[in-house]
Amino acid sequence: MDPITLNKITRVQSQFMTKKTGKGDHTTGPYWFGYWQENGKTQRAYIGRQLPAELEVLLATRVKPPGHSLYHWPGRPQAAQKKALSK
Repeated sequence: MDPITLNKITRVQSQFMTKKTGKGDHTTGPYWFGYWQENGKTQRAYIGRQLPAELEVLLATRVKPPGHSLYHWPGRPQAAQKKALSK
């Protein structure tokens, strides 16, 4: 994956795929995808079978508010720090 796309990613998700075979179902994965907003639309890119170390910080900073089933993704910590320093 190119570094420009890697820097845009604000949340990640892993997916598993199920294949039907003659011997039954076979699960493959995880396959990691990265998501970001561009021109008001959500963009998605395939990252790979393993999550790069520089994107693991996104998993560590996500928060699940009490009473909610979905996570809140605050984005990249470095981006927030750069915005605060430029003010």
